Amino acid sequence: MTSVVGSASIWVLGRVAGPRRRGRVLHVGDSAVYLDLEGTCLAVLGARAVQVPCGVRTQLPTLPDIEAGAEVVVEDGSIVLPGLEVMVTTIVDTTVPVLGADTAAWGGEVVDELLTDRLDAVRAQVPGAALAALAEGDAGSVLQLLGLGPGLTPLGDDVLCGWLATAVASRHPALADVRGAVGAAAVERTTTLSATLLSCASRGEGLPEFRSLLVGVNQQNREVVEQALELMLQVGETSGAGNLLGALVALQSPSLLAPPAGDV
Repeated sequence: MTSVVGSASIWVLGRVAGPRRRGRVLHVGDSAVYLDLEGTCLAVLGARAVQVPCGVRTQLPTLPDIEAGAEVVVEDGSIVLPGLEVMVTTIVDTTVPVLGADTAAWGGEVVDELLTDRLDAVRAQVPGAALAALAEGDAGSVLQLLGLGPGLTPLGDDVLCGWLATAVASRHPALADVRGAVGAAAVERTTTLSATLLSCASRGEGLPEFRSLLVGVNQQNREVVEQALELMLQVGETSGAGNLLGALVALQSPSLLAPPAGDV
């Protein structure tokens, strides 16, 4: 049995703390093991894995050979897999910063300018009507996007994740409605991993690269934004680009750009 330490968000620590519980392995890769614990997906992440906010980060170059369906034990801040025990000893911040209206507007312009046409491929895979509705803050767009596309994190879910996390950051007026629609339907319409990532995004949690993007927007630092965009575009086949599309839709939302009632 190999024992290592790892870092995770407060939310993940809360999930793995407490009495002994059993889960099962959902999916295995060279750099990540995803497990189901009471209907929520948690992950043990190697050094080269995408650092999802529902995961425990380790410096392991590879993970042990573990089969899907294997039993997992969670207890007192640790995750025990066949041949591997990971103890959460460090807390990492996965939350996005707060963006003011002017800052969000700056971010929308700069992100759009820097991305040019690099989101065209993913945009073409998403119904235009759904994106237009999401841009207006219409919660009806959720059912058009949830579960849209193949894989553990369908493209439509990636778009919603980017929108939700950015909406939390910008205090988007439609956040409550869209978040409620996602929460009501995600478990039935998408994968356990994707539903968990959507829940994380609804709290304003995202990938480190995504957080860096919004930190750069908050600082109005074009260089930081550009670096974060490049890193996000390298995440998965379409996951990073999907998150960026959702973020851009949120940043360019008419309800964020419109002046407050009573202004001339």
